[in-house]
Amino acid sequence: MKRNAFSVVELLVVIIIIGVLIGMLLPAVQRTRGPHLRTDCLNRLRQLALATLNYESANMEFPQATGVAAFGDVGSNNQLNGLVAVLPFLEQSNIYDQITRQSTIDGVDYPAFPPLYGAGVRHWEFRVPSFICPSVNSPSGGKYAPIHYGLCIGDRARNIASPKSLRGGFAGSQSITFDDMADGSSNTILAGEICSREAGGQPTDFAIDQPASILEDPMVCFDLTTGSATNWRYTKAVPLSPLRRGEHWADGRAGVALFNTILPPNSPSAAVKGSVGVDGIYSASGPHPGAINVVFFDGSCHSIDLEIDIGDSSSPTLTEEEMAARVASPYGVWGALGTINGNEVVNDF
Repeated sequence: MKRNAFSVVELLVVIIIIGVLIGMLLPAVQRTRGPHLRTDCLNRLRQLALATLNYESANMEFPQATGVAAFGDVGSNNQLNGLVAVLPFLEQSNIYDQITRQSTIDGVDYPAFPPLYGAGVRHWEFRVPSFICPSVNSPSGGKYAPIHYGLCIGDRARNIASPKSLRGGFAGSQSITFDDMADGSSNTILAGEICSREAGGQPTDFAIDQPASILEDPMVCFDLTTGSATNWRYTKAVPLSPLRRGEHWADGRAGVALFNTILPPNSPSAAVKGSVGVDGIYSASGPHPGAINVVFFDGSCHSIDLEIDIGDSSSPTLTEEEMAARVASPYGVWGALGTINGNEVVNDF
């Protein structure tokens, strides 16, 4: 009886054809996946903005960038990220209650506001989905959970922790209201990406202990790096912070959690005369090709092109007196989008 079957050669040909088809299909799948992940990222930023706006509705002011002092933050040394205050509006009341009250986790008793870097403090291992960009390969486990979005402090680089005037939508230990937002909520960035440009989007290194000359010419940050302006790495001689940007979701200090609109997106960052909670240039950055995602105070989300107008990035950062006088940002449209009261006219971004 005659049997119908594939020969070895025919089978190999079929396998090769299938392999070729898969090879042709994968790039198309990746191209489709990229925009989908960017949209998911924008949705998470929108959730974050809506929670912050709901916090403002309940308290008639926005949370401080760092400290959450209104809640008696003592154990964490007034270093808590202001986003801790919006956790109840992100359906994370359980985590919020454990942080702000005495709690017991896995049989261990903790005080309210436990130390951010105390050994074995379980609170900081909790992952908040709205803080995680879906494009980022962020492994679970470890001492701290990450955060991929930072609060915007405008074009402020001096007196970040203790500002004496208003400039960005968030400012160290100050609380800002909508009445302070003279430039309008639709022209002011609330939050944006601060995770790495690299594959996987891991937390980003930043330079520390840099001289104050960086505040006189922010472009000096690029002198600390090797490679091109769009593919930089810090040189081996540059000291780096032991904590990277976005590495600890509850740490609200500038190096970990904030960004200013001075250097263009995906630029290096540098702390001045110190490590994590000091003045400096702290850049927004993200894993999406060609743009970073931000959300504005009106709740609208935008992908900001990396080629956005940045004015004169070598211009000295503004003094406290200049910020108090509400001068226009020298850093182009990007700088203007960060300010709440610079009186700039923003037509296109």
